Amino acid sequence: GALMIYFYRDMPRFSQPYQILTFLMDIDSLLQKWRYNHVMLVQRMLGSKQGTGGSSGYLYLRTTVSDRYKVFIDLFNLSTWLIPRVYIPKLSKRMVRTLSHHSSLNANWDN
Repeated sequence: GALMIYFYRDMPRFSQPYQILTFLMDIDSLLQKWRYNHVMLVQRMLGSKQGTGGSSGYLYLRTTVSDRYKVFIDLFNLSTWLIPRVYIPKLSKRMVRTLSHHSSLNANWDN
């Protein structure tokens, strides 16, 4: 689903979902920055002493700055599967009509 959102993000129906995917990646990046800043603070304040929570402190925290701890790593890896726009299949007229009618799609959710 995320690939379809990326491929057709210029269509009105997919612009908001695309923004949400982008915001999720932004949140993940900000968490990574916070972790890094926290690691640097711990190194400055505690050095390599044991952490306040009983962990190994700086040595443990340093490992949490890797991609392994990204929450939305799959979204970052989507670019692996992206192809040039020229190769993206054109949607049928019927599909474009269906995706363009926000009210008809949203009406099903209201019932």
